[in-house]
Amino acid sequence: MTKLKMLIAAIVAAEIMFGAQSAQAHCDSLDGPVAKAVQKALETGNINPVLAYAPATAEAEIRAAFEKSRKVRGLGADARELADQAVMETVIRLHRAGEGAAYTGLKPAGIDYGPVIPAAEHAVETGDLAKLKAVLMEKIEHALNERLAHVRELQKAPLEPKTAAEVPHSRERVSAELGFITFAENLHQAALGKGAEQHAD
Repeated sequence: MTKLKMLIAAIVAAEIMFGAQSAQAHCDSLDGPVAKAVQKALETGNINPVLAYAPATAEAEIRAAFEKSRKVRGLGADARELADQAVMETVIRLHRAGEGAAYTGLKPAGIDYGPVIPAAEHAVETGDLAKLKAVLMEKIEHALNERLAHVRELQKAPLEPKTAAEVPHSRERVSAELGFITFAENLHQAALGKGAEQHAD
């Protein structure tokens, strides 16, 4: 298995274990990539980098919100703050809509989303996967060990119950064993490039 395939498997496993909620919340935060792009655009007047964060169908609405915000910003500090927030909310809402996700409001800066997002950001900025791979591989190994230990504990129950009283325990054993095998196969399919692709914004 190549390093790239191992990384893909790690990403899928991380999503299986933790879901995509942290990444989505990070995208909604005031120190997230969308808000940073909007803030820079408001300072420079160049909206084009912001447009990359939303589908083409949202471009007209984003441009209109951006132009209004740029005009209002000159009316004072309070107006500037409200105008900046309004355009950020517009862009993030449309960004999320483009991914089929709901917008739940701007999140404050400085939230700790765990080690994966900072490591992924570091990889994007530097091209170095070492930190990200280390974090993800540790999570995968932990998940595999934990799941397998659970399976081995349940294997004390018979695989072929002889009495009706043994059936519930055997059913739990079978469920755990098949769940472990499915988890492993999901990693394998991801390594082959057959896993579902999702944004981790």
